[in-house]
Amino acid sequence: DVLTLPSGETLPLGVDLPALDLSPHSVHSDPSVSCTSCHINDTRYRYPHLENPAQSVYEFHAAVSQNCESCHYPHLPFHEEVDAAQYDPPTCADCHGSHNIARVEEMANVMPDNCVRCHTDRSRDWVKDFLEPRPGFGDGAAAYAGSMRCAGCHEDKYFTWTETLHAKIIQNPATHPEAVVGDFLTEDPDLTFPLDDVTYTIGSRLRQMYLTQTVSDTFHILPAQWNVATEEWVPYHPEDWQESDWRDECAGCHVTGLDTATGTFREFGVGCESCHGPGAAHASDPENVKPFAAVDAQVCGACHSRGTAPDGHPFPTTYKPGDALVDHFTFATDESSVWADGSAKLNHQQYTDWQMGSTMQQAPDMSCITCHNVHEAGPGPSQLKDVEENALCISCHAPQAAIVTHTPFHEAALGKRDFNCSDCHMPTMATSAVPYDIHNHSLLQPDPQGTIDHGGLEAMPNACNNCHMRPGEDPAWAAQTIAYAKELAPPVAGGFFGPGPTPTSPPPPTPMAAAGQAPIVSDEMEIREWIRWALFAMAGFIGFMVFAWAFYKLRARGESHA
Repeated sequence: DVLTLPSGETLPLGVDLPALDLSPHSVHSDPSVSCTSCHINDTRYRYPHLENPAQSVYEFHAAVSQNCESCHYPHLPFHEEVDAAQYDPPTCADCHGSHNIARVEEMANVMPDNCVRCHTDRSRDWVKDFLEPRPGFGDGAAAYAGSMRCAGCHEDKYFTWTETLHAKIIQNPATHPEAVVGDFLTEDPDLTFPLDDVTYTIGSRLRQMYLTQTVSDTFHILPAQWNVATEEWVPYHPEDWQESDWRDECAGCHVTGLDTATGTFREFGVGCESCHGPGAAHASDPENVKPFAAVDAQVCGACHSRGTAPDGHPFPTTYKPGDALVDHFTFATDESSVWADGSAKLNHQQYTDWQMGSTMQQAPDMSCITCHNVHEAGPGPSQLKDVEENALCISCHAPQAAIVTHTPFHEAALGKRDFNCSDCHMPTMATSAVPYDIHNHSLLQPDPQGTIDHGGLEAMPNACNNCHMRPGEDPAWAAQTIAYAKELAPPVAGGFFGPGPTPTSPPPPTPMAAAGQAPIVSDEMEIREWIRWALFAMAGFIGFMVFAWAFYKLRARGESHA
């Protein structure tokens, strides 16, 4: 039986009771939902029924949806930009139905039929892929809902986040073949496995590693990585790559909702709950249960640091956003991880750099997200908010935009290369794929004196000598130059020059001939200078002789014609 509305559309009068019993609106649900939970007024419940005032199916669904919002938080995912003047925005019943309501985990299978009623140009498979929750492995840790659940109310942030490095850190080449950046067609002795062995890719910006999942559901990083900058394969633990499971060594910072006891996780990638904490309770009761939403560098630091958790994992297994990170993690201080002053030698240690005590770190409005986007990829690399690095710095440090004023002695170099603020204040000192491809994040001033104190460039690099590497341009020369510049133009508060802290006690300094002396000019440089001046003098003498000879000839010719 059907009810015909004035629009000519029909509504079924029957209800599929077995389907209703299986839905979240069943009397068997917790809390229990019965017919009269929704059909509660004269029009919808009492018999004989009054005439239905709805003129169309849309009006009927709009009226029904008022009941939905008495229990459910109102939301309109994926349809916020619908122009109500041209299209009627969908109602609760349009998407979810009235009786056969899909549970969250079933939405991708049940809802496509509802979607294609309006989206007639789309296929059911397209809708299913659109709604499919991000893949995980097993149930994962308790209280995690998955990022797709967040999309229900925060679709604007969800869809821009899906394009970020965090969201794409783990990808399945079977469904996203474009995720593979390594050259699997080349013949290279370091490439010892075929593409078919790759279950997931890890990373894509500086290097890409490859994860394989065995028949016994263990995960291992395959024994070669692709270096993006040099476009080459290099070995990665070729001797012991099968001895440890990736979930024990790395997964805590590459998946969301990891349960270390079972090895299961809610989803691949750094999802919403990695930064906002477990979200199932908030999704169920959004008015009363709020996720963590403060700006806190510790949230980034949980993965952008090296160290050991109390249970031995190399990532903070018990940390949740809002906690004190130091209560869950001991930062690495070994010489393989950090330089002699405590700054990062290897990748993913930006947070420990940040904690080294610069005045910027102490500023109340300065944090990781001052420069980096978190919910969108952004125009610059590493999700920077501006494609021009200097533009980010100058937005706060406008007086330093004039590099000639801010950085003495660099006038001649300005015509030869472009300078970035990061060249001096965030030098490349850490390594991910190739040596020195990661910027230091301490934001301290260039400190060649620290290099001298700690025994030389091999023990402690510095920003000055990242560029100045010619004979005579050693750390002592750089320190002397900075000292001379400070005499010429004493730095203002929070000055341009000055050493940073040295958290570790420096070893006895290696004697350096230039320490405390005027800048050295090497014998080689002196010889080059003498040669240059000798050539100038010789050229001048030859030029004079040619001129004198020409003058003599002209004069002699004039006398002969007289």
